[in-house]
Amino acid sequence: MKLRQGVALAGLLALCACGGAGSGNGGNGAAEAVASSPAAAAKLSAYTEAYNALIETFGLPATAQTYKEARVAGRSPSENITISDGWIEAAEGKLKAARALPGALGPLDAAAEALDTALQKVLARLGPLYAYYNTKAYRQDALKRGKAEDAQMIAEFDAALKAMDDFNAALAKQRRAGTEAELATLKQSGDATGYNNKLAMQQAEDLVGLFNKPEDLKDPAVFAKADALAGSLETLLADQQKVVADAKAKAKEPVETSRLGVQSLVVDMLGSMIGQYRQLKQSHSANDAQSVVDSYNRAVSLANNIS
Repeated sequence: MKLRQGVALAGLLALCACGGAGSGNGGNGAAEAVASSPAAAAKLSAYTEAYNALIETFGLPATAQTYKEARVAGRSPSENITISDGWIEAAEGKLKAARALPGALGPLDAAAEALDTALQKVLARLGPLYAYYNTKAYRQDALKRGKAEDAQMIAEFDAALKAMDDFNAALAKQRRAGTEAELATLKQSGDATGYNNKLAMQQAEDLVGLFNKPEDLKDPAVFAKADALAGSLETLLADQQKVVADAKAKAKEPVETSRLGVQSLVVDMLGSMIGQYRQLKQSHSANDAQSVVDSYNRAVSLANNIS
């Protein structure tokens, strides 16, 4: 089991607008540079978008899974064999564009370079193989090429998935370097809905992040931490509902009403996520764990549309 969650962009523009909001905590100076300039914040945002594109429906994990499920090594050329080329190329393009932006992000830049290299290897082999299976050329050579390249294709997928997870770890570290300062800025500005939304997304990310391995689904200590986060998040969402309702009653501009409407949808989706977590607590099922992640990812998509 590997549960991969999206990353919320909400709040990054606040950092850009104020030219950075502090250096965060921790001893890694390169990681703390994330909040030091508008250029660094913009690059971080672009990296976040690239990662989200990479894990979406037809991204790297889904494409790799589809290929592995074809089980080429044990197939016959008389069978119907199909694979997918997914949307990896588009996501790799986003990653490449983000890498080219100004702003030095140290370990994250290095992780992005390693990921880009791994993705290019996948694409270089996957494209021709997709054509090979799509045109049924494997029937002409008795699947000889497909079987010859199968192990290497799987190895390249696995290397890219590992590089993607390493990139996500570096991305999370850099994003969190400025989170507390960002929350302080939102609170000081009096933006209660923005503050609550940012804090809720952070707590939801922490909750989802507790479940990474099959054994986590049966670990009482993990669920104890999750219960505390779920309870805190539920209280925060109830407060956000009241704040959003009050703000809607006072809103005069359609743009503001629309923004508040999206924030209300985020509250609903995170509430659904909590419900699915409680179902997970009873079932200890990997499918229910995936449902928690799926709801979180939908909340991410909503939060990233708040303007």
